[in-house]
Amino acid sequence: MGPEPSGAGLEGWLPGGDWVMVDTYRVLDLTDYRGQVAAQMLNTLGADVLLVEQPGGSSVRSLGPFAGDVPHPDRSLPFVAWNRGKRSVVIDLATPAGQESLRELALRADVLIESGAVSVDLAALRASNPSLITVSISAFGSDGPKADWPATDLTVQAASGQLLMTGDEDRPPVRTTEPQVFQHAAADAACGALIALAERDRSGLGQHVDVSAQRSMMMATQSHALAAPYRAPLFQRTATGHLINGIHVQLIWPCKDGHVLVNALFGAPFAPFIKRLVEWAREDGFCEDDLVNEDWPSFGARVFSGETPVERHTFLKQVIGKVCENRTKAELLQAALDRKLLIGPIATMREVVENPQFASRGFFEEVTDTEIAPAPFRAPGASVHTEDAYRPLGRSPRVGEHTDSAVAQWPLREHKGAVGAAAPRQQPFAGLKVLDLTWAVSGPYTARHFADYGATVVHVESARGPDSARAVQPFLDNIALNENAAIYHNMNAGKMSLSLNMASPGGREVLDDLVAWADVLIESFSPRGRLALGLDYERLRVINPRLVMMSTCLFGQEGPMAGYAGFGNMAACLVGFFDLTGWSDRGPAGPFGAYTDYISPRYAYSALLSAVRESRQTGRGKYLDFAQAEAAVNFLSVSMLDYTVNKRVAVRTGNDDPAMCPHAVYPSIGKDQWVAVACRNDGEWRSLATLLGRPDLADLTASERISRRTEIDRTVAGWTSTRSPQEAEHSLIGCGVPAHAVLHSPGLYTDPQLSHHGHFVEIEHPHHGSVTVEASRLRLSATPSEPALGAPSFGLHTVDILTEMLGYDLDRVGELFSSGSLD
Repeated sequence: MGPEPSGAGLEGWLPGGDWVMVDTYRVLDLTDYRGQVAAQMLNTLGADVLLVEQPGGSSVRSLGPFAGDVPHPDRSLPFVAWNRGKRSVVIDLATPAGQESLRELALRADVLIESGAVSVDLAALRASNPSLITVSISAFGSDGPKADWPATDLTVQAASGQLLMTGDEDRPPVRTTEPQVFQHAAADAACGALIALAERDRSGLGQHVDVSAQRSMMMATQSHALAAPYRAPLFQRTATGHLINGIHVQLIWPCKDGHVLVNALFGAPFAPFIKRLVEWAREDGFCEDDLVNEDWPSFGARVFSGETPVERHTFLKQVIGKVCENRTKAELLQAALDRKLLIGPIATMREVVENPQFASRGFFEEVTDTEIAPAPFRAPGASVHTEDAYRPLGRSPRVGEHTDSAVAQWPLREHKGAVGAAAPRQQPFAGLKVLDLTWAVSGPYTARHFADYGATVVHVESARGPDSARAVQPFLDNIALNENAAIYHNMNAGKMSLSLNMASPGGREVLDDLVAWADVLIESFSPRGRLALGLDYERLRVINPRLVMMSTCLFGQEGPMAGYAGFGNMAACLVGFFDLTGWSDRGPAGPFGAYTDYISPRYAYSALLSAVRESRQTGRGKYLDFAQAEAAVNFLSVSMLDYTVNKRVAVRTGNDDPAMCPHAVYPSIGKDQWVAVACRNDGEWRSLATLLGRPDLADLTASERISRRTEIDRTVAGWTSTRSPQEAEHSLIGCGVPAHAVLHSPGLYTDPQLSHHGHFVEIEHPHHGSVTVEASRLRLSATPSEPALGAPSFGLHTVDILTEMLGYDLDRVGELFSSGSLD
């Protein structure tokens, strides 16, 4: 007999009452461009968000582009992108009356989010309302040696290690045109708020959540931040692919009407796709049978070791180039769907908006706001689809539109959590049970969030289909073994491992018993593969009526691209990130790696938390159809609105910024050594001009500097190129100019700010004694993350899971092993 349907975990995790639905939460948003995405995520889930603006309105209202290119507080497209559906109140926090108004609202709020835009005494607000959760977003966190450093999106990206990995090898590292760093931080902040709210449901108490944008953006290094402690080679930047052991592995190819990404990578996970691609090339007459019949699982290892001549790899690249060069992006995408190939056309924002997949799923929200456009315009909608209808957000608020009604609409209420200090402060998800049927990055990282905060997470693999992250660099001591991959350790810390052949009859029985055991199931099979394994939610909800299940894949379970198989770098191509990263005079350059895999887990996790809370209140489970591409496109929402409102297609612009100059990455002494520098205002520029010994330039305004950008960049580069990155950084920070050395893994591993936050942690491992992983990117003041286990070796906990969790006796376990149901 297997276990009874789940429920005990949830009973211990959430109390009853009317304070569990996300749509009862009240959120105060005191942020600027660094944080408005956080409250927007909660708003999308149903929270009531009050945007607190200073007289004259949020500073974001002054940011372009503007609707119709007419500057106006209500026409800022960044403001529209990040604030639709919120309510606006104007409070002058520089006055005692304003501070009292904020205190009155905070007494009624559940969450307050700030990013340094205004001065606020968070501790005092929590003292007045002990159930209040406060969240701070900053460049480097609220304490530590760099906490007070001036910073911009570019300089924090330099500090994260991700910047150095993106761009052409013969030019400076390059950012994405639409700034990304603080969006990563804001998404983490939303998750942190939900984790703290989950804990509050048990203790009745609030706490503080601290978010460092540096640490949030480090997720986008794809665990290459760990190369130094793993004694692995450092990633080398190149725009069209990867340099591995000195060999150029090309990923981007020109095609008839632009560029496409072809995942011509190696190892067992990629071998079937490469073989099918080469078979197509043979049909075109570009190669013979000998290339088709290569041993593709071992091909990369043989090339990198010298056993197979590098010329063989060069020939493969020539063959792929011929397949692509005379076909359009649309033709190559259709071939990817028909032939199951790893091809991702690099889409412009026009092509993103017009992709029929989004329309077929009803992803876009048609927004009516005549101040922005005479007709409704499209904006990102829900990235998770359920049986419930999506609640449209509507337009963004006018300045102070809801000031008079805000307090009245938030009456004081008595929270129904446990009684204050008498309640124990346990990990937020202690007792919650999660079944993880995912692999690579997006799904496993979503599940790791639960493990970090106390849940029991079972990660299922099979010898026939191991987690593909096990085959991804960097490797411990540069030895490519299954237990050596840094990204596998990083994505799966704190989990238990079960080896299970889910396609076997015995494996199916075990899977059903795991479904009965679990509160949450996360899977990332293709829609066809999911149904072939019997993972049909209508069947599973009979086994466990309270099961919350998420299917996560690139484009969701329905629509013309539902069967599109691939990785996060392909989704990043199709939703616009690749086209907007690089230099205007060259082809697309990135961003590095499986970029949507770093964005989508934050949205998936927040949706799962909302569904679990609803399951606890109603006693019914929920099925979530989650499309990673739909979540990720939110990080390009400004560029999307510029197209849907202004019919302007955003383009890549290198490191140039429309409002700041200087704003670039400049050379320093040493090979591939750089420092990022930006001036946000005229005062910072005057300080920099003085440091450069150019008082004659000190009085240039921002618009004058932008018109002389080439001259300004040459002047700054002349100064930085005679100094080390650290020397330049020290001098620039000393005079109040945002700057940071562009770090790689060794610099990250020894960074005093990251050390202060305990970012790198050593945890036990059954094979290696211990390994290094990155800690949770969130700091909760009362219930911090406690990673207790390293990522498990393959099948490490199989017997324990079957006997202790599912109640099998040893005879049954032996039968499963002998039948091949267990690996």
